[in-house]
Amino acid sequence: MQTLFVNAHVTTLDPQHRSARCVVVSDGVIEQVLDARPRGLGATKIIDCHGGEIVPGFHDCHLHLTATGLLSGERDLGRCPDVPSMLARVARLAAADDRIYAGNIDESATQDRRLPTRHELDVASGGKPALLSRVDGHSCVANSAALSELGVDLTAQGVVRDEQGEPTGVLRGPISYAAQYDFVHSLPAATLRRADRVAAEAALAAGITTVHNVIEGDASYEELAEIYIDNGVLPVHIISKSCTTSVAKAKRLGGRLFGGDIFVDGSIGSRTAALGERYADGDGRGLLYLSREQLAELFAEAAEAGLSLGVHAIGDDAIEQAIAAWETVQRARGPLEGIRPSIDHFEIARPDQIARAARLGLLLSMQPAFDHLWGGVQGMYEQRLGAARSTSMNLFKTAKRSGCTVCGGSDSPVTKMSALLGIHSLVNHHVPDERFSVEEAVRAYTADAAKLSFGEDRCGRVREGLAADLTVLEKRLDEVSSSSIKDVRVMMTVVDGDIRYSAL
Repeated sequence: MQTLFVNAHVTTLDPQHRSARCVVVSDGVIEQVLDARPRGLGATKIIDCHGGEIVPGFHDCHLHLTATGLLSGERDLGRCPDVPSMLARVARLAAADDRIYAGNIDESATQDRRLPTRHELDVASGGKPALLSRVDGHSCVANSAALSELGVDLTAQGVVRDEQGEPTGVLRGPISYAAQYDFVHSLPAATLRRADRVAAEAALAAGITTVHNVIEGDASYEELAEIYIDNGVLPVHIISKSCTTSVAKAKRLGGRLFGGDIFVDGSIGSRTAALGERYADGDGRGLLYLSREQLAELFAEAAEAGLSLGVHAIGDDAIEQAIAAWETVQRARGPLEGIRPSIDHFEIARPDQIARAARLGLLLSMQPAFDHLWGGVQGMYEQRLGAARSTSMNLFKTAKRSGCTVCGGSDSPVTKMSALLGIHSLVNHHVPDERFSVEEAVRAYTADAAKLSFGEDRCGRVREGLAADLTVLEKRLDEVSSSSIKDVRVMMTVVDGDIRYSAL
């Protein structure tokens, strides 16, 4: 049976047929894109879109599926206004669970501007192991029971101490990654896979049809293979991307992509992003985890295997290592066509680095909502970096003008899993010269995003012969005020012609 979507404004992103009024779908594929409702169709299911806008199904090019599901509901501390409210939430969780994992804390936005301490967590948790993740995932705070159970070396680098030299429970950098990984993987496998399903359903409600699931850490092949298999039966298209540095393992897992959070550095919020100049509100220039020599070796091996990988690079020093490493590979093997390497985040990039990335053909998997949440006057970026540097980062339009492909993502649970919030953020960048048009912003989450997974011949536009991955919005994005784009509702999400979410 055919399905006919009618009474809609169709934004196709197809230059040969830029807009239409209805779409005919058959067997999961777009059969026709029409300017008027056809007559004489046989057995056809009619879907009335009530005057809304049909756009290609949204992609989210960088998120963490399991963490998104785990840190939802009561475990999402992002809206807690202060430490006492966080501790009250922990106490409620402790009444029901033997282990407390929660997070999304952004102390720069709370009234007391601090993280809880391990002693406060000891009391709130009733002595049960508890670990709270910062919103960026690059630092956390653990209570005494969790620190003991995890075997954290309290003399190691990254263990934060108070004025008396006592560990506060806050961990930063590699020791934080290890603690969070071990704590999460101590949870039952059924809990983790249920979290994936929760996140997949949330993606559908956000109009997202394709997700790049960045799988943190480096588990065994057997464990990763199980995750890949489970991801494959979720109701959205999942592109599973292990962050292993073993090219052989990545090739064995299948697919053409891996990485995304192979860390070259950390984050701005945790002051671990690797900078060329010191932080404005703290000591040091962040942490560099991989050198250009190590990266060049990894990149060369991946290119030889025909695999595309993404690395996490936020600070200008980290970005330099990644770009210089790809330049080394290019000099040895020639153009990188067909490989499509990417840099994820790419926040504090200098103009010369953007130009070099364009020459290399690197794809940029960026998170526009970072600017929306932490950019602007007195934002967290200005606190950490100072006014001058905070206005010369997340240069989306500069990158696009230079010839880079900008692909949109949320890094959920770091920011809300919402392509509409990302589109809103691109259109309303706090630096006017860096703003996208509405169409450019939509492309970053559809047609351009599809290129990151070699999928532009399968999806990303509304065109005959492509997959019927569609998102129906209540209003046309180019007809609402730029300040309200993030508030437009998703009315329907269609994956391979099947309506997986409907608010109609």
